[in-house]
Amino acid sequence: MFSFTSDQRMETPITYAHQDPFFFRYGYARAGETREVDDAGQDSLAFRIEDRTFTFVLCDGVSLSFCGDIAAQFLSVRLLDWLHSFSVEEVREKGAMADALNAYLEQLVDEATGIVEKHPLPASIPPLVRDVLEEKRTGGSEAMFVCGRVDILNDWSNEANLFLGWSGDLRIRAWSGQREVSGHFQEQAHSHERWSTKRGIVNGNIHTAGLVDFAQTIDRLVIYSDGFTGIDSLKAMPSTAWLQQEMVKSFRSPTSDDISFLDIAW
Repeated sequence: MFSFTSDQRMETPITYAHQDPFFFRYGYARAGETREVDDAGQDSLAFRIEDRTFTFVLCDGVSLSFCGDIAAQFLSVRLLDWLHSFSVEEVREKGAMADALNAYLEQLVDEATGIVEKHPLPASIPPLVRDVLEEKRTGGSEAMFVCGRVDILNDWSNEANLFLGWSGDLRIRAWSGQREVSGHFQEQAHSHERWSTKRGIVNGNIHTAGLVDFAQTIDRLVIYSDGFTGIDSLKAMPSTAWLQQEMVKSFRSPTSDDISFLDIAW
């Protein structure tokens, strides 16, 4: 088994790894300003590989909510365990999985609300800032997310089942061989959609996708947060070294934002 959960207070350089039958790259970085004050990043990335199953979650905390890093970290851990709990046969039932995901996200609200209510604020923050944060606390912590699972169906080919669920505008890109086939995701990416510790899914419904939504066989998936928008226009994913250079370069940008990146091929 191979697993990874990002540390929201430190960087993980773009790293290449192989756990048969998957080849993958991943990385995590806080925004430049966040690094300077050594604060927690608002992204959270977690994934697990066990046998022929790759389960993953990427969450992007909403900065205008109360401490978006709380919702991001909480949701990434809970969804990863939840997705991993299903059999391959259950995951192949896309409609049932969509219903179960909706129900689970609502079920998490009470626990998450309790965490937000008990979250301490630093004693050193100015009174005015404290007042603003306490007002935000009443609305809860929020995060956009994408979660998914890839199951390789046999030992002699890369035939796979894919399930994805998301809310928000995190980047989801898929390939069939050398051809990118990501239109389905781009049409359903909306920045106003997210999950709230107070209200569950807000500003829309969750979106889901499975292999039935594609005319082609998918063999590669790349997901990343909006801190890595510099690679949006690339038709193919570049080398690990180039991606790391772009990540480091982003720290100096006036629009620097948190970066989470995961590239899975099978």
